[in-house]
Amino acid sequence: MARPLLVFVHGWSVTSTATYGELPARLKREASRRGGPGLDVAHVYLGQYVSFRDEVRLGDIARAFEHAIRGVLAGAGRDRRFACITHSTGGPVLREWLDQFYVKSGRLADCPLSHLVMLAPANFGSALAQLGKGRLAGIRAWFNGIEPGQGVLDWLELASPESLALNLRWIHDYPKLNLQRGPRPVFPFVLSGDAIDRKLYDHVNAYTGETGGDGVVRLAAANLNARHVVLEQPLPLPGEALPSARKRLRTLALTADRRSAPLPFRILPGLSHSGTDMGIMASVRDDHRPHPTVDAVLRCLAVADEAGYRDLGAAFAEENRLHQQPDRRLEIEKIPVLPDRRYIHDPHAMVIFRLMDDSGVRLGDMDLLLTAGPAASPNQLPEGFLTDRQANRRMPGHLAFFLNHAALAGSPPVTDGRGRVVLPARLPRPPYGLRLEPRRGEKLVEHWAAETDAGREGLLDLVEPNQTTIIDIVVRRVVREGVFRLSRSLAPRDFRDDPPGGAL
Repeated sequence: MARPLLVFVHGWSVTSTATYGELPARLKREASRRGGPGLDVAHVYLGQYVSFRDEVRLGDIARAFEHAIRGVLAGAGRDRRFACITHSTGGPVLREWLDQFYVKSGRLADCPLSHLVMLAPANFGSALAQLGKGRLAGIRAWFNGIEPGQGVLDWLELASPESLALNLRWIHDYPKLNLQRGPRPVFPFVLSGDAIDRKLYDHVNAYTGETGGDGVVRLAAANLNARHVVLEQPLPLPGEALPSARKRLRTLALTADRRSAPLPFRILPGLSHSGTDMGIMASVRDDHRPHPTVDAVLRCLAVADEAGYRDLGAAFAEENRLHQQPDRRLEIEKIPVLPDRRYIHDPHAMVIFRLMDDSGVRLGDMDLLLTAGPAASPNQLPEGFLTDRQANRRMPGHLAFFLNHAALAGSPPVTDGRGRVVLPARLPRPPYGLRLEPRRGEKLVEHWAAETDAGREGLLDLVEPNQTTIIDIVVRRVVREGVFRLSRSLAPRDFRDDPPGGAL
């Protein structure tokens, strides 16, 4: 079988193929060496797509990619395949393409993609996307002097319905596809850095210096090892008295829990999202010096079967575990004259909550509180547990919480190179839970307060470091009998102030 072509797909807001730097030339050189991956190094293609026009959406880019890659493959010979290296938004672009043209249509056996190596992909979006076009214009880490496109930004905003639709399919439908089996397997990988290039840090927009990511994309948002959980209120009983119904519906029950198929995910130490010094792609040089991106990409491209894919995933997981040990989490930034700055790179987790009722209506008028301890109180949560919280602007009831997993789970002390304690040991405060409270009083159609059962081990069992968990909280839509009554009185009467009555 002919060796696959090599295709590169850039990220958002790019206007020149110079963005790929020397990585294509370096991989071409490595592939041509003895023992390198079996790629067709005579045919290397650099993708160029438009993301800076408001009318262009991610699905449009995926559609145009299908046209472009089909033109290339048609001239490359029968049954040719390609391996793809993506950066940032390029990862979601290729996933949308795969989903739209080969998974939904049932044509996976015809898919020409062999390997998909995603560098710092915004698979669950980026916290920066919510800043909007105007504020993004000043961030050098992600912006390059042009107006970004709102259509792509909408997809990239945390907890967007578009990104969640694709990721829920990844969790529920893709495990059944067995991508790594069959005569034409597909091998996807995620590689992402966890360092911040302080020269690109924007002091106005603190997200560019947020730990738990690379200054643009969080590790948990890049990683496709994800989970979907459903918590539901029980069904009301016909004719049940209001006090009894409110009490019984108070407890949320776990009704669904699904995980995605395992995918090799590697944290690349010392690399940030962008920049020629630390960028996961732009810092690669076409020379013989070792580089973590080149090493990891070559390991991914060398995978040829399901067993090799599984083994690499296990190796990456162990390397990640060693990298995130407490004695390796301290970063010291040397500042002339001033005292050195210290940063703790704790493992984080992202939780996307979708608040809805059983009719599917999204609920933007309820407060979600996290709780801890036997008293199930927000006041018992450990210090520093919450790094960020965002609500999606277009979808009420979609909330993204970025949690310091080390603070919640407990962690040994963090020390410097001389054994001095920089951060004392942290103790967990289980059980962790959540509480949902309506913001207004009695209404004709309402949603009642609910919370997780304090007897369960807690919310921490549903989230894992460096991963995203989607949690759907489904409450009952309570309609009161006052919405519609029949009267036998023929005399006119005003019923505006009638009591709402019992729950139907």
